[in-house]
Amino acid sequence: MNATSGTTTEARKSKIIKLIENQKNVKLIFTEYAGHGAEISKRAVAEKVDKVIAVGGDGTVNEIARELIDSETALGIIPIGSGNGLARHLKIPMKVEKAIQLAVSGKTVKIDACFLNEIPFFCTAGVGFDANVANEFAKQKSRGLKTYAKMSLKYFRTYKPQTYLLEYKGHEMSKTAFTITFANAAQYGNNAMISPDSKIDDGLIDLVVLKPFPFGAAPIIGVRLFKGTLPNSRYVETEKGTSFRLKSEEPLLVHFDGEPHQLSVNEVDVTIRQQCLKVVC
Repeated sequence: MNATSGTTTEARKSKIIKLIENQKNVKLIFTEYAGHGAEISKRAVAEKVDKVIAVGGDGTVNEIARELIDSETALGIIPIGSGNGLARHLKIPMKVEKAIQLAVSGKTVKIDACFLNEIPFFCTAGVGFDANVANEFAKQKSRGLKTYAKMSLKYFRTYKPQTYLLEYKGHEMSKTAFTITFANAAQYGNNAMISPDSKIDDGLIDLVVLKPFPFGAAPIIGVRLFKGTLPNSRYVETEKGTSFRLKSEEPLLVHFDGEPHQLSVNEVDVTIRQQCLKVVC
């Protein structure tokens, strides 16, 4: 459990802890530092533990899930984060009591994992405006959709679309984009459906290019994002594939599952491994 995740109050967290501790055959461990969840998960795989249940947001889920790839140890999720993108895609209940019950006793399925220069992600990764907002959001003391929306509005007017070189299916083309997203799941989180047709077990990456658009179109694009109709916009291009390469003139600032990361390189390869992670859902 990441006790500092999301917007949950201390009283709510205490209740969650008690609910988990009342479960049979469950050991609760608190993450104490960055990377601790990965260490716990790696040890669980070596000890052939049935499940590792992530109690937290998408960052906690990603850190734990990456160590369970290609293992027999399943991932469970109790979502208490800001966006909960993977949990929402998998239709895991947002009510903690139901999520605990499912995580402890539910059945498993296998899902895909994507990789951005070998960095695993399970929902989305990308560059552009979203990566810049994620970078600023990570610096804020308060979390949640309200803070994310505030950061988005703050940087929207000043952000300048970038030009990238995209390679896929033997073709190379230049794209000037507001954002470029590589989607394994349908949404960023908070039901913001960047790629509503994405399937998490089909072995395909969905490329979503949001082209530059006038300021007046922003509210319509926002509505489409949350209604799941963004691909219908004339400012959006989509493509499916098993691998993509993206290049830029500058070292790339990327996001993966909502976490920002400044790369030292200006080129990324995005790949997928089909049905390599067991998940309770």
